[in-house]
Amino acid sequence: MLFLCKKFFVVIFLCLVFCFGCGAVKDCDEIGNDFFNSLKLRDYDKALSLVDEEAFKYTDKEKWLQGLEHKEENFGLPLSFKRIDFETITQNRVTRVGIKYRVIYVGAELFEKLEFIQRDNQYKITFYQFNSDSTLVY
Repeated sequence: MLFLCKKFFVVIFLCLVFCFGCGAVKDCDEIGNDFFNSLKLRDYDKALSLVDEEAFKYTDKEKWLQGLEHKEENFGLPLSFKRIDFETITQNRVTRVGIKYRVIYVGAELFEKLEFIQRDNQYKITFYQFNSDSTLVY
């Protein structure tokens, strides 16, 4: 009987972790959608408003803007994007989510990753990476 109770609590715990993780991924994926839709519209102010202020301490807002503009110059505007993978990590009550996307631009297909952090019950982008080789986006 004790074995069944332990097993039951383990199953309940795993379900709660799974449900929490799915909610976090869903929230972050919506932010990712807003980010890519902002890029489609060349609304870089909107895209940068989704970035965590702490991230700008390491790479200032002007560098982020230059990177987005440079990417548009080289690959054109995004035509479509699709989430292909995700991961969640919670440490010291801070949840981080990484989502990988396959993005089709006018002039290229890129694999991109957005990383998010939860602060004050909302997620913000902390990291952005892209490459034409999916194995180099980690």
